[in-house]
Amino acid sequence: MLGFFKRYGFAAVVAAGLALMTLVVAGKSVFSAVGEQASAGPAGAKGPGGPGGGGPTVVVAQARMHTFTDGLQALGTAQARESIVLTPKVADTIRLLRFDSGDRVRRGQVLVEMSNVEQAADLAEARAANEAAQEELRRYQELYERGFASQARLDTVRAAADAAAARVNAGGSRIADRTITAPFSGVVGLRTASPGQYVRPGDQIGTLDDISEIKLDFDVPETRVATVAPGVEIVARAGAYPDRVFQGSIANVDSRVDPTTRTVRVRAMLPNRDETLRPGMLMTVEVRSNPREALAIPEIAILDQADGAYVYRVAARDGGQAAELVRIQTGQRSGGMAEVLAGLEIGDAVVTEGVQSMRPGLPIQVAADAPSGAAAPELRPRG
Repeated sequence: MLGFFKRYGFAAVVAAGLALMTLVVAGKSVFSAVGEQASAGPAGAKGPGGPGGGGPTVVVAQARMHTFTDGLQALGTAQARESIVLTPKVADTIRLLRFDSGDRVRRGQVLVEMSNVEQAADLAEARAANEAAQEELRRYQELYERGFASQARLDTVRAAADAAAARVNAGGSRIADRTITAPFSGVVGLRTASPGQYVRPGDQIGTLDDISEIKLDFDVPETRVATVAPGVEIVARAGAYPDRVFQGSIANVDSRVDPTTRTVRVRAMLPNRDETLRPGMLMTVEVRSNPREALAIPEIAILDQADGAYVYRVAARDGGQAAELVRIQTGQRSGGMAEVLAGLEIGDAVVTEGVQSMRPGLPIQVAADAPSGAAAPELRPRG
């Protein structure tokens, strides 16, 4: 052993010294890297005011004025502006149908003609008798004026002439009862009868609807009667068109409250120029009464906590941008927007995406594709 140290002692000391120096240099490198990573912040950021602003990229929206209303929702049934069932007034055979299913007809257009041969003959006879009676009346009028006829005889002839004219009118009425005309312009529904078919009063031949405008009836609780009045705006949606909104206004409010349901019937009118809506459709109705302008932000920006509502506001800090936790007071929430009663000012930018991962004072960058006006919010230093 002594010989070993004598022979290799100096070399061993030199090797140990070199190994110790290597360990010292490596330790410094490791601790330096850890320190740089810690100072860089989340996602390799360089901290506020560093190159590129630093911090995660977030989407923001500005607090702005928004219209809120006192919402009231209900279910309603669509009805045609005008609607009738085509049915005969008398029992007879259909001679001619002048329409087909789905036809568009105009007011006064003849739609159905019933068999009227006998009535036409009676009318022709009545007209001939009326012409003779009127001629006799003319002659007796001349004789009376010349003094060759008495007043009593003239009165008898005049009464006969009046009766003959009445029989003509009655015959014409019987002919009219066998002709069905359109009382208004509209669209004819499915035809349910055929020429030659014997029909009685009340038998359905077809339907006629004017759907250029839709009547929408719905019920509201009596406690909300004060919020509905003619002219109040409504918004309606139909299950057949889930992506479409139909706008209209209240036209009438019933004068009575149903004592059983404690509701009142309300009627709104919806324009339907493209005739998309059909009578009988079930629709959801939102009454928009008492409209008002108020400061609002997107509802997704709000963190609801046990002690209140909070948002992360974008604030200026050390030449960059940072998330600032702010408590706010909210009001009505509707259509994805929340009314802000206190805590924010118009133009303040709040984080809308990634809210759950935010923390107070975190350096952030606003996304370049943020909504208009939010990419470069006006940053106000906060005390």
